[in-house]
Amino acid sequence: MPEQVSESSAVRQQPAALDSSAWGVVVIALLAGVLAASQVGKVIVALPTVRDDLGMSLTAAGVLLSSYTFVGALLGSAAGGFVDRWGRRRMLTLALTVLAAGALLGAVSPSTPVLLFSRILEGLGFMGVAVSAPALIASAAAAEHRRLALGMWGIYMPLGQFVAIVAGPWVIGAIGWRGLWGVNAAALVVCAVLVLAVVPKTSSGESSSGADPESKPSRVWRNSTAMLIALAFGTYSLQYLAVIGFLPTMYAAGGRSDGSAAVLTALVVLGNIVGNIGAGVLLHRGVRPGSLIAVAATSMGAASVVIYAGWAPFGLSYAAAVAFALLGGLLPAAVFAAVPGAARSPREIGPVNGLVVQVSNAGSIIGPPLVAAVATHTGGWSLSPLVLSSVAAVCLIAGFAVRARGSR
Repeated sequence: MPEQVSESSAVRQQPAALDSSAWGVVVIALLAGVLAASQVGKVIVALPTVRDDLGMSLTAAGVLLSSYTFVGALLGSAAGGFVDRWGRRRMLTLALTVLAAGALLGAVSPSTPVLLFSRILEGLGFMGVAVSAPALIASAAAAEHRRLALGMWGIYMPLGQFVAIVAGPWVIGAIGWRGLWGVNAAALVVCAVLVLAVVPKTSSGESSSGADPESKPSRVWRNSTAMLIALAFGTYSLQYLAVIGFLPTMYAAGGRSDGSAAVLTALVVLGNIVGNIGAGVLLHRGVRPGSLIAVAATSMGAASVVIYAGWAPFGLSYAAAVAFALLGGLLPAAVFAAVPGAARSPREIGPVNGLVVQVSNAGSIIGPPLVAAVATHTGGWSLSPLVLSSVAAVCLIAGFAVRARGSR
């Protein structure tokens, strides 16, 4: 794409100087993303305990896993359009505050409906973080560091989940799952204070005025390249949360303790972090984002067959889960690296990020309840790959299309 060629030329012409980027702002924005992602991980690790405490069905558990994404699925692209108009610093601070309020409400929830509502409130905050933090990173990083900085952003989801899954069992054992929700609320408030302290108003888009017509959400939906990368990320999110979200439940049902099930799942998520970092290296060396998307789609579709295969011994099934997360981890970094090239102007980066978040959240909503419903009605997990492999095929097609457009 022309934008990509221009950006690459600029990078070659300018020597990299690490002090030309506001790395403190990048780190704080990444921390906000990690904490937001921890709100996904806390449910993954606490799900068996929450189900026992509230008498929750498996299908309701699937809704609990994905309910935080409802708001993002409805308003993601619109929220992306407001990032530059309202201010990235201001939106990120408010988003973290709303996330904290949702976590606090969840900590005192007396029933499943209230807990589900708290997750929707968390989803509102998560959406704000997901659209404002990468835009803030893009503005804080100098041109020669922008791909590196946005590649770092790609690890926010698996890293946040990993932290929650590793620390979650210890916190639950000490103060219960409600205590885990309370700890998360406190951490989110602290992060909001850090954003106000570290991010300067003058560099966060708070004083921006006027509106680029290319940045309107309605125009973003007509950006076919943006739609393709959003579709790829949406299919990835559907598969990832549907598989990772139920791993502790599957392992616990197989006779393993909640602690060992959490550790096994954490190691799988760690593989996803490694995959994201590896994708950053490959992108830096010139591998096209579309190629990484295609590899990730193929790997996830094939691995899901083995994960749920009744004939596979545990060691093989677990290796497939690691491969699913590791090679699937190539996709998020590839998508975020493709966003600046898909945007038709600098002010459209926020709306494109919003579109990616919106379609990603839609995938997260559909995935866990769909897989849970199939497992419930068939009496096991064996038919789950039919859903996941079909979605992986759609992702593969999107990856090839993104690669073809990148070639042009």
